[in-house]
Amino acid sequence: MEKLVTKRNIFLIGIVSILIVFASYFLIQNNNNKEEEKLFDIFLADLYNEENVNIDEKLFYLSSLDKADVSFFSDLRLTSIENLDRYNKIDKDILLLKKALIDLDEDMIKSLSLDDSFTFNEIAKLYLYNLNINNYELSEPEEDNLNNFFIKAISRLSNEKN
Repeated sequence: MEKLVTKRNIFLIGIVSILIVFASYFLIQNNNNKEEEKLFDIFLADLYNEENVNIDEKLFYLSSLDKADVSFFSDLRLTSIENLDRYNKIDKDILLLKKALIDLDEDMIKSLSLDDSFTFNEIAKLYLYNLNINNYELSEPEEDNLNNFFIKAISRLSNEKN
């Protein structure tokens, strides 16, 4: 009788078990992604559907989900900033900017434009100046560092108004 436990058999059993573990991992991941894809497909189908029956209910449902990949687009459409803690920085900044611009909240736009950690602070400055040119204030050191064409144009317009 041959030995059943040989180095070759142990090696083959090890490789087969590793392949089984990898295959089961990818199957589990694939099933999770399919559920997210279904939820995201609801959102996309409603965007291109002309009837848009109960779209608000579906958007609120998608927004309430804990999966940031799915809820981001519904929060963006709803301009909701209630669940910012589940998003990464760039997504938070996009939602905050859209909320401020849709509501035309001058105080919020001003605070975003002054926040150096806010990704889109230059865009917020432009919108703030666009709301009212009297919001335009630039200190001497900032004037020396003007590299933005739009800020230079606003500076010129402000000088003409004053």
